[in-house]
Amino acid sequence: MRFAIYVPCFGSSLGDPATLVSLAVAAEEAGWDGFFLWDHVVVPDEPVVADVWVTLGAVAARTSSIRLGPMVTSLGRRRPWKVALEASTLQRLSGGRVVLGVGAGVPQDFSPFGESVSRAGAMSEGVGLVRALLSGEVVEHRGAVFRAEGVRFAPVEVPIWVGGAWPRRGPFLAAAQARGVVPAVFDESGLVVVSPADAARIKADFVASGGPVDGDLAVWGPGLREVGAYEEAGVTWVFTDGGARDVGELREFVAAGPPR
Repeated sequence: MRFAIYVPCFGSSLGDPATLVSLAVAAEEAGWDGFFLWDHVVVPDEPVVADVWVTLGAVAARTSSIRLGPMVTSLGRRRPWKVALEASTLQRLSGGRVVLGVGAGVPQDFSPFGESVSRAGAMSEGVGLVRALLSGEVVEHRGAVFRAEGVRFAPVEVPIWVGGAWPRRGPFLAAAQARGVVPAVFDESGLVVVSPADAARIKADFVASGGPVDGDLAVWGPGLREVGAYEEAGVTWVFTDGGARDVGELREFVAAGPPR
């Protein structure tokens, strides 16, 4: 079981890239295994947003062992070729510590700019295109959403995790192309902690959709208990912010280290 700090990158405090970088440095020093960021362009009623890739570039330059990446980025908004270039650059900069989380995205990142794209289609087709672009081979792709003709990038290995709302099919549209799944479960109050039983069902759904049996399953929880039960259910990563209400509390939580 591995433990990661997982925070948004918007707002008056967490929208400051310097704050996020300092948190990542502190997380590595405290023994956390990962530092992952939300990825949005537009946040309603919140104009202060830090770009994920710029921020993670600074994180990679200031750390040496902690895993890092966007959780999750939308392939319809970012475009697979841009994501492939950004991910391969960050992977080389970080020395191989990047995990690329991808998802369908949210309407608020598309509609204000007049864009119309099948978000589910962009995800399911886009993951395969990202992998092809990272393979080092010449890519000839003509799909329902994307095209790439005669493009060749340098080969770089980047593990991909697929994300989305469970039990909808979103997280599993590209399971056969992924190394892991990072599902989100919601109720009327918002994002909720997945139970060990639900985690086991999610892992089974992921494998049934073509995902690897030994693939990663990352779940969110501000203060998960029964870690052993989650491990038995197939959970390999826990994402958390400790339920911190402000940056001060978050710094204290990070400094305390992961709940081994």
